[in-house]
Amino acid sequence: MDIGKNLKALRKENGLTQKELAERLKIGQATIACYENGQREPNITSLIAYADYFECTLDFIVGRADDFGNVVIKAENTKRGLGTLTDEEAVFIKKFKELNGEDKNKVNGYIDGLKSR
Repeated sequence: MDIGKNLKALRKENGLTQKELAERLKIGQATIACYENGQREPNITSLIAYADYFECTLDFIVGRADDFGNVVIKAENTKRGLGTLTDEEAVFIKKFKELNGEDKNKVNGYIDGLKSR
């Protein structure tokens, strides 16, 4: 994972020094340096603080999403058979992504209902 690289890029893209970011996130500057240099990995609380501050997803920070919010799952990180989508599945996901939040919840509920039969 390129967490440190992604954190550093976010900070630089927003024109912040490590010290300025440390003050805003209430994290030590040395801690930020360790994250960015790959000497330490941030805990989930720190990751959430970064995501909230920079208004991005945790997936983006940990390298699972691109700049457009598309989740990228590497084949070696998936269970057998889940890394490749059929054309039908890809079309379904594309349609699902176009729905609003309420309609996505309805689809999920419908799927859960079908699975429980």
